[in-house]
Amino acid sequence: MNIYLRKPWHLLGLVFPALYYFGLLSRFWTLVLVGGIVVGAVILEILRFRIRAVATTFATVFRRIMRDEEFRTLNATIPYLAATFVVLLVFPRVIACAALVFLALGDAAAELVGRAVGRVRILGPKTLEGTLACFAICFLAGWYFLGWKLALVGAGVAAVAELLSGGWVDNFSIPLAAGGAVWLASYYLHIGVRL
Repeated sequence: MNIYLRKPWHLLGLVFPALYYFGLLSRFWTLVLVGGIVVGAVILEILRFRIRAVATTFATVFRRIMRDEEFRTLNATIPYLAATFVVLLVFPRVIACAALVFLALGDAAAELVGRAVGRVRILGPKTLEGTLACFAICFLAGWYFLGWKLALVGAGVAAVAELLSGGWVDNFSIPLAAGGAVWLASYYLHIGVRL
């Protein structure tokens, strides 16, 4: 696996919040698009475990962006897409888009910075530097969508979720935990968000 190829693949997930946030697609059509891609990805996942030719082609095409264990177990793209669908379905527009940006940018920042300059180990391979990078990029992105108060909440929860999650689990934990925390904070702290 080449981390510098995998993360741009991860960043393709920004297409969905961009289409929705900037009004290029309605919520309904964004959900239809993501849902269709989820169904297609699940079918491909089933086929690659049942048909050797599909598995061989899949491995040839995606070998440079997949972790070794993903050739034997669930491909991390499936939970990423499924989490995207759930977040778009459950949260108001601005919160959903912010949460998905947290996932795409925060997770990438944590891994890239952690690998490049991380020295202080916190939890397993996770580093303080990676966690701080996740927080910083999520805070900046969150400020754009939510204002600085809710950005603090979202970025803090996203960074903790990334730190505590391993493998593909962070594809669920980051957007759902951060989005949920921002949603609750906006309600209980009476901080309005643009819908």
